Amino acid sequence: RAYDCGAHSYDEEVCSGEWLMGISNLRKRLLAMANGDVLEVAAGTGHNFPLYPQQCRITATDCSAPMIEIAATKGGRHNVALQVMDAEKLAFPSKSFDTVVDTFGLCSFEEPSRSLREMQRVCRPGGRILLLEHGASSWPIVTSLLDGSSVNHAKRWGCWWNRDILGLVKASGLKIVTLERHHLGTTYWIVAEPGTPSE
Repeated sequence: RAYDCGAHSYDEEVCSGEWLMGISNLRKRLLAMANGDVLEVAAGTGHNFPLYPQQCRITATDCSAPMIEIAATKGGRHNVALQVMDAEKLAFPSKSFDTVVDTFGLCSFEEPSRSLREMQRVCRPGGRILLLEHGASSWPIVTSLLDGSSVNHAKRWGCWWNRDILGLVKASGLKIVTLERHHLGTTYWIVAEPGTPSE
């Protein structure tokens, strides 16, 4: 898998420039809303761990064992429970978490719709599903550019950056509470609640 091969260079190549684009601030604002028992899927190298409120009890999963190995060094003040696990097949009982988090994962899941249904399944009633994603632009010309380079980008990072994120979220049955779009509409900042799961 692309993420297995790129795990040790991921932070330097992908995360290092986030503050220039304001993504670091978007992460902080989103994760400040997490509370209680938290599940983070596609946790990668643990980039989000320092941003969670102190009181959160965090379980983090990723499909890449090399990513999880790096994440294990970043728990800091949190005692993070780490597991190698696909977001499409979460091995947790239904209604297990108060908050479910995914940042920049929907672009890389083989079955993003199924992943969203799983996030919804394990979230408790009244809980929150916090999403920070990138995908198709609200500007057709930008989406066309993303389409043209999507195959090469996916080969490098396993990321399909032209997916219809909003369409996927709505189709999953999630109830969107807050939606912001940044960077010509390619970055999606979403606070959602469990709704009626789609089949």
